[in-house]
Amino acid sequence: MPGTVRPKARRTSRLVERQLSIDLAVGGEPGARLSCKLAMPASGDTLLRMIRAAEFESPEAPRVIGIDDWAWRKGLRYGTIICDLERNRVIDLLPDRNADTVASWLGRHPGIEVIARDRAGIYSEGARRGAPDAAQVADRFHLLQNLGEALRLAVGRHRKAVGAAGKAMIAEMIGNNKARRELSAEPARKLDALRRSRGRHRRSLYAEILDLRAAATRTFLLNMGLLVRERNRHDNCCLRKRLN
Repeated sequence: MPGTVRPKARRTSRLVERQLSIDLAVGGEPGARLSCKLAMPASGDTLLRMIRAAEFESPEAPRVIGIDDWAWRKGLRYGTIICDLERNRVIDLLPDRNADTVASWLGRHPGIEVIARDRAGIYSEGARRGAPDAAQVADRFHLLQNLGEALRLAVGRHRKAVGAAGKAMIAEMIGNNKARRELSAEPARKLDALRRSRGRHRRSLYAEILDLRAAATRTFLLNMGLLVRERNRHDNCCLRKRLN
């Protein structure tokens, strides 16, 4: 069953594929713990042996590469990183930052057409010796850095003209804002007059309500006074009848 299990193998091809994917993603011992959780138990050493025995497809020869330095220990020791810019992946890590090492690596990898690098002279020398036919270009970071420095120098040489242009622009903006305020002043005045008119109307209604309330209160009190007098008169009549 070549599609299911290899000769003399203890695992099916599908199980080997799953465990190898786990091991490549997280490593030996973490892969062993995860495999046990997924009901595919294997020791960390077994997973590492599977990686060593695995057959991987040989990567295509790079055509456009990027070279830069990286720190083993920042400020003390640096190495060189080489990336395939077309496939966006790291190809190799070199132990030092040396022109001979870069030239030797480039000599072992023919077919490189473009080398993107920083402004370090050692990489320029290594690329020239190892791949003399390759075009050397600045990488994106250093290209933008160079552009920023050039713009800063250009603006610095014409500082007075730039300052005058800025003042003229500010004056123009102030003039435009003033014109806008003048155009919008008339509707604002009309709206303010309408608000004042409505306010006066509300205040007059409120005063009228207060007057009606006061009049109703006086009427109520007068009526209550009449009722009290009538009740007193009735009580006096009843008292006279009893006395007679």
